[in-house]
Amino acid sequence: MHRRNLQGKLHSLAEILFSISKKRGLPLHLEEKALLKNWPKAVGPQIAIQTKAEALKNGVLFIKTVSPVWAHQLHFIKEDIRNKFNDISGAKIVREIRFSLGHETDDFQNNPDDVIFEKNFSLSERDNKMITECTKSFSDRELASIFKRVMRGEISRRRQIQSRQVHER
Repeated sequence: MHRRNLQGKLHSLAEILFSISKKRGLPLHLEEKALLKNWPKAVGPQIAIQTKAEALKNGVLFIKTVSPVWAHQLHFIKEDIRNKFNDISGAKIVREIRFSLGHETDDFQNNPDDVIFEKNFSLSERDNKMITECTKSFSDRELASIFKRVMRGEISRRRQIQSRQVHER
């Protein structure tokens, strides 16, 4: 009877291979690395720059972020990210996503806490367009507004760091 239930449900090849590998105790690190490469596809380039997929263990995807603000904001959309990641991967492997601080980008080699930032630093049209593009799919307008504000602040801060680095050279 159990086999009949399974025959009626279609499974992707990735799900089948992952299941077989897991049951037989085969090393999953190669499959894990391949799956982690899907992170930028799932979140897009703007979020991928701010984050790094570190590990996938027992259905939990561990993500490092550049700041606590990014970890906090991504927490609000983690279900959407999880669903998209699983869709791209072709398997429902990720049950949960956990964000933590620890990812560093090249722009943050200087200690950003040592820099005083202008609050009214204006962003380029390209930056504003990117922010709008990143948040247009949010169904919750309040969340989109919050995310836009965080992105504007983060991009503004990065532009100021880049500007100072150029002037120091």
